[in-house]
Amino acid sequence: MRHAMLLPLLLAACVTQTEDQPYYWKLVSIDGQPFAANATLAIDTDKGRAFGQAPCNRWTGQIETDPFPEWRIRKVAATMMACDKLAEEQVFFAAMQAMTHQAVGLGHLELVDQKGREMKFVPVTP
Repeated sequence: MRHAMLLPLLLAACVTQTEDQPYYWKLVSIDGQPFAANATLAIDTDKGRAFGQAPCNRWTGQIETDPFPEWRIRKVAATMMACDKLAEEQVFFAAMQAMTHQAVGLGHLELVDQKGREMKFVPVTP
C-alpha cells in the first residue's frame, strides 16, 4: 500500500518542462560584477511576457524576441514594497530595460545591450 501511495509522487517527478511553460532564471551578475540580491526572470515567449522577483518587488512586462536574438522589455510594472535593497532593484530594472539581445545556452542566459553591457542568468526552479 505504501508503494501505491508513492506512485503519484514518482510520476510527478518525471514531468519535464514543456514548450508552453515559462523558463525561470536567476540573475548572477551585471557587467561581470556579482549581483548578490535576489532577482529572477521568467520568460513566457508564447504570451510575450516576462515576470519575476526583483530584490524587493514582484514585476511583469511585455517582451519582444522576434527576430531572435533580439530582446526588448516594455511596459514594466512592479509592486511597490519598500525594503533595504531598493538601490539594487533600481540597478536591476535599469539594466533589464537597456538590454537589446539575448544569448541562450545550456545552463545560462545572457542579455546584452548595444554598448556591451550584460546580465548573466542561471536556471532556477520556481
